[in-house]
Amino acid sequence: MAHKMANIVGCEVVSLESYFKSEHVKDFKYDDFNTLDLSLLSKNIDDVRHGQRTKVPIFDLETGARSGFKELEVSEDCGVIVFEGVYALHPEIRKSLDLWIAVVGGVHSHLISRVQRDKSRVGCFMSQNEIMMTVFPMFQQYIEPHLVHAHLKIRNDFDPVLSPESSLFVLKSNKQVAYQDILKILDPAKFCSSIQNFIDIYLRLRGIPANGQLADSDCIRVRICEGRFALLIREPIREGNFIIQPKVDFDISITTVAGLLNLGYQAVAYIEASAFIYQDGKILIEVDHLQDAPSPYLQIKGVDKEAVAAAGSTLKLDSSYTTKSYLQIVLERLPAMERSFNGIHSQQAARLQELVEFIQSQGNSSASESSPTREAVPTESMLEDMQSRIRRLERWHTINTVLWTFLMSALIGYSLYQRKRQ
Repeated sequence: MAHKMANIVGCEVVSLESYFKSEHVKDFKYDDFNTLDLSLLSKNIDDVRHGQRTKVPIFDLETGARSGFKELEVSEDCGVIVFEGVYALHPEIRKSLDLWIAVVGGVHSHLISRVQRDKSRVGCFMSQNEIMMTVFPMFQQYIEPHLVHAHLKIRNDFDPVLSPESSLFVLKSNKQVAYQDILKILDPAKFCSSIQNFIDIYLRLRGIPANGQLADSDCIRVRICEGRFALLIREPIREGNFIIQPKVDFDISITTVAGLLNLGYQAVAYIEASAFIYQDGKILIEVDHLQDAPSPYLQIKGVDKEAVAAAGSTLKLDSSYTTKSYLQIVLERLPAMERSFNGIHSQQAARLQELVEFIQSQGNSSASESSPTREAVPTESMLEDMQSRIRRLERWHTINTVLWTFLMSALIGYSLYQRKRQ
């Protein structure tokens, strides 16, 4: 959203993630407000407000360290700099900014809905407030209270799976393809490659009835990659040989994952893999080496369905496609006698338990450090606070409606006046 606005206005975007302090970024606590270098951020904002050049930090998420600085200068054409990040509306930051914009909804709303659905399936109901208190302690303490102060609130009901223009078309095959053949279908002028190591953990609420084998639709998948946690709530759509999946990953915190485990979700499977990625901006080819799998799987991804299909045909993959998920593929390869009660290999259960214990210890300690004096709030005061917020939002909505009506009327009137003069 920030970058789209910047493209329209023609300005620079500065991410608050650039202000992580290297010595505090550890144990995946990227979402802790205390990891931000507020003194440097304040200096940069102050320099920008006075029209001076300033040096903003560059943070390398892979190494977890600051890698240098880049010079930032306000453009004389637009005079705007966008500072974006989950803590941008915190009072320590927003006091130095002119216009406050909040985007609400999105992945948090999807996750709450999913948890409520799973809880109802096992005969247990939880309110949104109970889920928020358990799953999003940092969100509730450092972010949610400040959203009401935004001058402009944008409701994000974006669903990448149900939005075809924002989804990737994927073809998957286990046929072996030579590296030279991959290079032939990519533009050499725009070619780039990378390697990613990731772990996918599948969480299922205890008590959800399983129809035989473990299924993706019963689980919430959490991916750990380069020290970050990403969430996939919805199951991809399958259409012929194609898998249609979201183009974006939803970043979440280790605290959120620990909160899901505290709510009763159980880690029932995990997949460890290395991905070799080759792309040219139009087509992305990913060669995934799954742990304990005899051969790698190749995925061709792109927003242009015809281009993806053409790439597959060029690589002679037409008769080898599969739409099965990696979870299905791994489980089908396991003999029934070697599976644990969760459906995974008994030898992997110990490794999965280690991951779960690490997430719980780091996530819970992160939550407790962020709210050492947090006390339970009585239901009555909570309801009064919610009603007060609703009234303020209603007043703000009314003011917004009047302002937009006045603005549109002025624009239309001016347009008619200009046309009449001509």
